Amino acid sequence: MPTAPQQPPTIALIGCGAIAEAAHLPALLRDPDVRSRLILVDPSTDQIEKLSSRHRVGGTCSDYREVLDRIDGAVVAAPPHLHFPVSLACLERGVHVLCEKPLCVDLEQARELVATSTRTGATLAVNQTRRLFPAFRHVRELLASGAIGRPTRVVYELGEAFEWPIVSDSYFGVKGAGKGVLLDLGAHIVDLVTWWLRGKPRLVTYLDDSFGGTEAVAQLHLEHQGCRISIRLSWLSKLSNRYRIDGDTGSIEGGFNDWASLTLRSADGSLRKIRTPDRPRRFEEFAYRMIDNFLDVVRNGAAALVPGHEVLPSLEIIRECYMHRTRFDLPWIDLMDRRADG
Repeated sequence: MPTAPQQPPTIALIGCGAIAEAAHLPALLRDPDVRSRLILVDPSTDQIEKLSSRHRVGGTCSDYREVLDRIDGAVVAAPPHLHFPVSLACLERGVHVLCEKPLCVDLEQARELVATSTRTGATLAVNQTRRLFPAFRHVRELLASGAIGRPTRVVYELGEAFEWPIVSDSYFGVKGAGKGVLLDLGAHIVDLVTWWLRGKPRLVTYLDDSFGGTEAVAQLHLEHQGCRISIRLSWLSKLSNRYRIDGDTGSIEGGFNDWASLTLRSADGSLRKIRTPDRPRRFEEFAYRMIDNFLDVVRNGAAALVPGHEVLPSLEIIRECYMHRTRFDLPWIDLMDRRADG
């Protein structure tokens, strides 16, 4: 069982790519004690030299295995296919872990991480940031209170042209494990739906545009206790980027990035805009909250905001989707194939 450090904790930021540079590192640097002992870990010496120089961080390393015996916690922001080996090595040494989403690309690996965390007592937390959105938390409370009656339908669309400032090739092809938008954006949305409904929906159908590789467009239909769920995801085009939850006495609507408000429709058809009391001004504040909680975990044994075992149901659904993937009807492709064969 890990013990709380008697001195300021030593934290390793393992993986110093886009998400680490934009969110995790600025959040960690807010704490002077953490800054003084922080270690940046990345195989790209150019990247860690750039960040260490820019932010005046003295500790750097190119191999995470070299720091395992001298750290108390690790923020794992490496590419998804490395989440498992890096997190497992940390947990086995009793090092607390905050892992970027998705927890793993493979469900069995995720289960092994959860089991290892239980065995060693080291906390496994997951950066499912959107669970922290006040509006999304209020959605969960409204559903639990019966504010719209029994949920009958959930529709969620999320899509825009892929513009994430990646610094490696880990998103696509072999390094992306042949998985794409479902594992990326879907890790947010499928987790939110299972969290909102407090259960694991059943997969009905899953379609994507893949020919066996990385999918850029996906659609899945789920069912949970009579509630029909439709999720559309795209890396290619902008969708509505909204959600709607219908119940037998009302509905809830909101936007994917609207963390402070939602619209509640009552049985009589009246609309009420709800603004949550907690309204952060910047998205970065959620990174601060997640990191602050993780530091509390390391220092004081606090409970993680999103423990690893809670994301397993969404990863189970994602695995089932990939196991039963069917390609969208693409008649123009089929026509080209027939012409080529002829």
